[in-house]
Parts: sequence; structure tokens; C-alpha cells
Amino acid sequence: MSATVPPTVATPIALAEPEEGELAPGSMLRHFRVDRRLAAGGMGEVYVGFDTSLNRPVALKTIRPALAKDRSFLVRFVREAQAQANVVHPHVVQIYFVGEDRGLWFMAMQLVDGGSLQDELQAGRPLDWQKVANHFVGLADGMAEAARLNIIHRDIKPANILVDRYGIAHLADFGLATAAGEKDPSGTHVRGALAGTETVTHVGMVVGTLAYMAPEQLRGETLDQRADVYGLGATMYHLLTGRPPVQARTPAEALQLLGGGLPGIRTRAPATPRALARVVDRCLRLDAGLRFQTHAEVARALRAAAPQPEVRPVFLVRLLAAVLDLAPFAVLLRYSYDWAPWMAPCALFLSLALGHALLGASPGQWLMRLRVRTAGDGDVSAGRAAARAVLQYGAFFPLAFTLSALYTRGSAVVNALGLGTAAWAGAVLLGALPALGRRPTLVDWLTGTRVLVDVR
Repeated sequence: MSATVPPTVATPIALAEPEEGELAPGSMLRHFRVDRRLAAGGMGEVYVGFDTSLNRPVALKTIRPALAKDRSFLVRFVREAQAQANVVHPHVVQIYFVGEDRGLWFMAMQLVDGGSLQDELQAGRPLDWQKVANHFVGLADGMAEAARLNIIHRDIKPANILVDRYGIAHLADFGLATAAGEKDPSGTHVRGALAGTETVTHVGMVVGTLAYMAPEQLRGETLDQRADVYGLGATMYHLLTGRPPVQARTPAEALQLLGGGLPGIRTRAPATPRALARVVDRCLRLDAGLRFQTHAEVARALRAAAPQPEVRPVFLVRLLAAVLDLAPFAVLLRYSYDWAPWMAPCALFLSLALGHALLGASPGQWLMRLRVRTAGDGDVSAGRAAARAVLQYGAFFPLAFTLSALYTRGSAVVNALGLGTAAWAGAVLLGALPALGRRPTLVDWLTGTRVLVDVR
């Protein structure tokens, strides 16, 4: 791969020539039949076709004959096909053939006809975090296979991720692929996001897309797979927030913006779960040494952050989790209610607060491998976690003061606190009965949360 030089300003391509006429339906390119045009651009066209030798639908990507006359461009086109054909993975678009027929160069590839993630963004809103996380587990696996073959993509972005009819994402367009450790002879000539769109192309500037390029790529340094790790992170950032990490016209401007630091993903997309946000933010570290060092690491982290199967725990497991939460503070209450009745309940609620902040569940639930999530499998906010703790364990507080009042107050006070405690605890216990059938409890319904088995 190192023998090929991508087109640069030194080998300009006249992109403004009149377009050739499109291929008519039914025409043949070798043994591939052209059915209809799917897309067109400055470099060529993409058609829905049919492989008559294997009886299967394909996509046919052609390049304009005027461009094929440029040796370096033609070499890059063939190089794209060869690089992509070697990455055999369910989340990478497969290449079946590259060649020429009657002066027209084309490649035949897997037909992925559900549009790109860029198309979904153009609907005007970011993608759901669940969809992004699920897509990028597979895409990171696909890039791990590319890295195993020493291939660096260099142009990961929403427009180059295609979705099939089953909703499965596939990485496409290896036209800028290079070998790891190979310094790009063309320097930092790029295709930039001009006039608010990344599809505007400068003559010959085709070694990346500014908004998704790692700092070392912008500087024209030798690259390894960590540059594509950054590209994965930048693409996820765009899909989750609705805008790319940076919007610049030149590499220097992009580097200047990156130098000021990128806002964390949750700053622009607060609904992003913390686990997924940590993955994206780490992918976008400006220092390559602080990012994930391999795509396999990214895939593992994304699997842990992706939506988990909804497995509801049996009643006994939830009961044991509650016992583990309450038992230490029940013991503390036994020895402190007569002189500091507030100590045990305050310690209980501090434990619950720290558990939800650090573990995503109460300590007892965490020990029983349970997690507390929202209905959409998102993080439970501090407000919801506090409401859940008060509803579920709030009776512990009046209980402590009931025991204290036995020593210091009259029977009327004791009766009032005791009745309040009994009513509160009784409502919680009765509301927990649906858990016998693995159904949400009263506390789950009131707080909009759910307790699930952590299957990670």
C-alpha cells in the first residue's frame, strides 16, 4: 500500500468537467447488470445492480472516465477496493470485484440500501444513545479487523457508515486507507466542512474530513490505529450531539480549536449515560497515548456501556439486596437511637447516595449484581435516586425517632410516630408484592426506574 500516492494539489483533478451520462437500466458492466442509479457525486455514481453470475443484488460504484485518466486517482480507486476487500467482517461493506469495462472503471460491492447515519442526522435531531452504542460495538470490531491487517481508514464519519434494511451498520469508503506507520506524502490536504457541509470538495484534497481528524492526522504525522479510534469517537460525538466536535475550514484552524479543549459529551448531550460518555471522551483525547490504544479496547468498553438485555431479578434477590442495605444501619441504630437517633438513618442515606453516584445502584443491589435504570435504560438522575431512597427506606427515619421517643417523650408522640412508621413501611411492603412475579414494584412505578440484573 505504501507505493500509492493519493492525489494532492500537485496532481490536480478537474472536477468541474461536464458529467458523463448515467448508465441506462439494463446495461451491463462485465457480468453485472445495472438496474437503477442510487446516488451521484463529483467522483462518479453508485447504482443498484445485479450479479448475473451469482444471482444476487450488488451496488456498483463507478468513477468518471475523466478521473480514471489520472493515474494516481485510478490507483487510489483500486487501492480502496483492495483494502476494503481484505477486511472481511459483518460490519464492513464487502467488495466483490474491481475492474474496467469499455473504459469505465467500477467496483461491485455488497448492497447496503438503508442509507447512511449522515442521512439520519439530517432529519434534524441527534440519534438515540442506545442506537449509537449498539452500532459502534460492531463498527469497533470491524475496525479491529482492519487494524489486524495494518489498515488505517482515516475517514471515519457518519456519511461513511451505511445501514442495511435490518438496521445493521457497515463501514464503507476505504478510499483514504493507508498502512499503519506510513506517513502520508500529501501532507495535510483535506476535504473540509465548508459552508456548513462536509460534502464540498477542494481539488485533490482527499486525505480526510476535518471535523473527524485526530490532531496527529491534521499535523500530517505518521498514523496508527489510534487515529481511527479518534475518528470513531468524533463520529459518535456528532451522532449523539447533532454536531461534530469541531467545525473548521483549514487544518490549522481545526488544531487551534482542538487546542482549546473539547467540551465533554454530556455538556452537549446530557442524556448520554455516564459509561458511554466516558468511552467517547476517552476516544477524543488529544494525546494519542491517553486514548484507547486499540479498537478491541473500544469494543469492550462499548459493550459494557451499551443497553443491556432486560432481565428482571427474582423476588428473593431483591429482598436480599434490601437486607444488605439495611442490616448494617439497623445494627448501628440498635446502639445509637437513645442518644443520636438521626445517626443511623443519615448514614443509610449517605450510603445510598454514594452507591447510586459510584455504582449506579445501592450497595446491596450492587453486591447482588443488580442495577437501577430508567425505562429507556439510561442513568438514573440524582433526583430520581433520592426519591427512590426516600420512598423505599424513608420509614427508617421515623422508626429511629420512635425508638428514641420511648425514652424521652410521651405516649402520644410515640403512638403518632409509630403509626406513621407502620403505615409507611406497610405501603412499601405491599407495593413490593408485584416483585414476586418479576413485575415493577410501587417504588419502581412512582420513580420511573426499574431494577434489572446486571448481565455485563
